[in-house]
Amino acid sequence: MVTIPSTIFACDIQKKILQRIAEIHNMYNAPSEDKRAQLIYGASGAGKTYILKQYHAQFLPITRPETTTVPIFYVAFKEFKKSTAEITRLLISELDGPTQNARATAAELDTQLITLLRDREVELIILDEIQNIASSYDGIEFQRIIKYLCYLIDSNKIRCSIIFAGTSSAKRLITFGRTAGKFDDDEQMSRRQMRPIEIKPILPRTNNWIACCNWFLQQVSLPNLTKDKHSELLDRIYVAYSEHTMSTMRDLFLRNNTRNAKNYEQLIEALFENFEKYAIGAINPFDYELLAKKQLDAYINEQDKSLRSQFYAGLY
Repeated sequence: MVTIPSTIFACDIQKKILQRIAEIHNMYNAPSEDKRAQLIYGASGAGKTYILKQYHAQFLPITRPETTTVPIFYVAFKEFKKSTAEITRLLISELDGPTQNARATAAELDTQLITLLRDREVELIILDEIQNIASSYDGIEFQRIIKYLCYLIDSNKIRCSIIFAGTSSAKRLITFGRTAGKFDDDEQMSRRQMRPIEIKPILPRTNNWIACCNWFLQQVSLPNLTKDKHSELLDRIYVAYSEHTMSTMRDLFLRNNTRNAKNYEQLIEALFENFEKYAIGAINPFDYELLAKKQLDAYINEQDKSLRSQFYAGLY
C-alpha cells in the first residue's frame, strides 16, 4: 500500500495515480514481457506534474564518493522534439552525461543512454509533457518515435519502468496506428501500457471536493469546512476552481495573505484579492453582492450535471 505524502490531499484520483506509479515502479526489474508503461493525462494545470514530483521527492538522488544514483529519472519535454535523436540527446543531457558529438550515430547515442541509466541505477523513468513529441500529424518520424518508446519499454538492456504524462493530446501515443491504416501498427503502444488514467475535474459537493478544500485550509492553519455549516463557501471556492486547475487552488490559498488569515472572514477577503490577481474567471465568486446565492446554486447545479454527463458518457 502506498503512503500518501502529506503534500498531497488524499482524494480518490490522487490515491489511484500514486498507487499505479508505485506499481509501475516495482516492475523495473521484471522480465520485459511482464513490464508495462503507464500514461497519465489531463488538462493543463490539473495536477499531473505536481503528483509526479511528489512521488519523485520520495526517491531523491543518492550521492556516494564513487557515483550518484538516480532511482527515479524525471524529465519534462518543455520544447517540441521531432526525432528520436533529439529525444535521446535530451535524456543523456538530463542525466548529466558527457557532451555529445554532433555527428554521433543513433547507435552511439543509444549506447550512451543505456550506460548512463545503468550507472545511475535508474529504476523508473518519468517522461512529462509527453504531448510535445506527439505531433498533430501522422508520419514516418512519429512512427519512429513510437517504436523508440516501445523499445525503451521492452529493452532488457535498460531494465527501467516508464511513466508517460501529458495533456489529452498525449493519448495519441496509444492510438497511433489504429485508424488510418497508413502505417504498420506492429509497434502499437497500447499493448505495452496499463489502462491510461485521466485526471478529471473534481465534482462539486462531494467528499473529494471537501477533502480538497480542507487540505488547502490545513496549509494555512485554519479549521476544516463542513458540508452543513459552510456549503456556500465550499461552492464559491468551486466556482473559482471551475477553471479546472489545481494551480488555481494553489494561487488562491498558498499566498501570504491567506496564511495570515485568522478566521473565515479574513480568508474570504484574501481569496477575493487572490482571485483578482491570479484567476481568469469573469466573475469573482468571493464577491457576495455580484454573485448572489441563487445564481451560485444555479451555476453549481449546472456544473455538476455537465461533469456527471461527461463521466457517464465515457462509460459507453
